Amino acid sequence: MAIKDLAVAYNGSSNAGTALACAVRMCRKYRATLTGVYVHLPLGVGREVARWATQDILDGIRRTDQQAAGRIQAKFHESLHDLGFDGPVEWVVEQGTVNESLSRFARYHDLLLMGQYSEPDDRPAQVRAEDLVMRAGRPVLIVPIDYRPRDFSEYAVVAWDGSRPAARALTDAMQILETKTRLDVVTVIRGGEGEQAPRPGRDVIRHLQRHGVDARRVWLPASRGGVGRAILDYCRQHQPDLLVMGAYGHARLREDLFGGVTRQVLDSMCVPVMMSH
Repeated sequence: MAIKDLAVAYNGSSNAGTALACAVRMCRKYRATLTGVYVHLPLGVGREVARWATQDILDGIRRTDQQAAGRIQAKFHESLHDLGFDGPVEWVVEQGTVNESLSRFARYHDLLLMGQYSEPDDRPAQVRAEDLVMRAGRPVLIVPIDYRPRDFSEYAVVAWDGSRPAARALTDAMQILETKTRLDVVTVIRGGEGEQAPRPGRDVIRHLQRHGVDARRVWLPASRGGVGRAILDYCRQHQPDLLVMGAYGHARLREDLFGGVTRQVLDSMCVPVMMSH
């Protein structure tokens, strides 16, 4: 089943703009509908203020909230016009906790796109990619802050270690991977390991070939920067359209405390990254 329903988290920031540019190119390729979603915490007043605030004051707060959302909607449509996109578009505004609301929203779309970072001075409204990946039940495509729109080269990289998250990401991305003319399945070899011949029935390349994907296996030595750095260096050198990988192959708390491949890639990505868990 082809990708037909893409959503992009959009709050008017430059980070959201890079995600929108990438989403437009994907929608053109797959002839998909694009839905922009803006989620925000409603402007509110504390209990003490609410006790003496008049109805006019409360109505003014609501109008300010609506006007801010209206400006973001206008910027969304202006950006689409500048990008020359004339495909089907929808716009949705939701109030609530940002990451929780976006996670629920993503479940009704094939893929959610978002920018790499939120605005640093707006911590309550920050969109956290790792939270969305863990909660959504859908793949999330994170677009680097310095992404420059370009025609797709139809080349992708999959980070593969045989884990459950890696398998989930591969399956979630199959609709995209089946359209690629080149696919590198990258495995990082840690110290003391060597290239391993596939066991019967456990050959990821054969699995992809049965889906009509021209895939090849690439073995990389772990760099001093670890597994994440080796994968990022490979992507930086070869510039695929996207990197597909599973998120949090180890316990989330362990990766948060000590760092891990997921955190390293999210912080230093150089190409769009599609993650699943």
